[in-house]
Amino acid sequence: MIGVTLMSKVYIVTDSTADLTEEEVKQFEISIVPMNISIDDENYIDGVTITKEEFKEKMIASAELPKTAQPSIGRFVEVYDELGKNGDSVISIQMMRSISGTVDAARQAADITETNVTVVDSDFTSRSMGMIVKEAAKAAQDGKTIEVILEIIEDAKKRTTLYLTVVNLDNLIKGGRISQLMGMFSNLLNIKLFLQVINGKIEIIQKGRGLKSLQKKYDEIFEQMKSAPKGIQEIGIMHAGLSDFNEGNIARVRELFPDVPLTIVTTSPIIMSHTGVDAMAITYLENK
Repeated sequence: MIGVTLMSKVYIVTDSTADLTEEEVKQFEISIVPMNISIDDENYIDGVTITKEEFKEKMIASAELPKTAQPSIGRFVEVYDELGKNGDSVISIQMMRSISGTVDAARQAADITETNVTVVDSDFTSRSMGMIVKEAAKAAQDGKTIEVILEIIEDAKKRTTLYLTVVNLDNLIKGGRISQLMGMFSNLLNIKLFLQVINGKIEIIQKGRGLKSLQKKYDEIFEQMKSAPKGIQEIGIMHAGLSDFNEGNIARVRELFPDVPLTIVTTSPIIMSHTGVDAMAITYLENK
């Protein structure tokens, strides 16, 4: 009997900030390494011992800013060891290094495990990273090599755009990302922030008074999306509360892009802890 040599499989790993749905995780065989959260001296594991909605309610009720932490190196090693036990390989795609040390923990774990692991900084987070992860997972399911999958990831990163609106600055102030004095004046003036992830970093692209300033920027972005040369493959909306303002812009997206797949999710507690209640982000992946 002639022996058959099976090709090794490539597994895709990411962290719980990817904001993927349960169905997507199962369909594309993605392994999720959960982040750690602490609020009011209670410790939780993102998506395991606390849901997004439960976290949001606790965050609203708490006077303190939640504390977040990357998964331990040991947790990554466990996942890598399990996936590689039959000689298979792993590509681990993590949230951008500018806001978390998760990618560093993953790289340290990759040096420890005997599994062949390639760690990638997605340069994004939330659903933006999730869309990139899905592109990689589809390629892995199709039997593509590590080298080809890495090329697909880099291409997907170039086609991904992420915008974020923050309407309540309290968490940014508590977290030290905005000085208390600046925050006090900003809140008094009803300042709202429009942010964009550019080259792996969050940049403020507009400060304005009230929601009208945000709406004007959203309208510009919708026009930009409509003008995408090759069209849009997928849109994601991530939120920390469905305010009337957020609902109105979601309805606008549905109206403008009726044929583009749209996924709406409550964002992960890790992101929510920084952005505060009623923040919303829109991300899109352009067609190749």
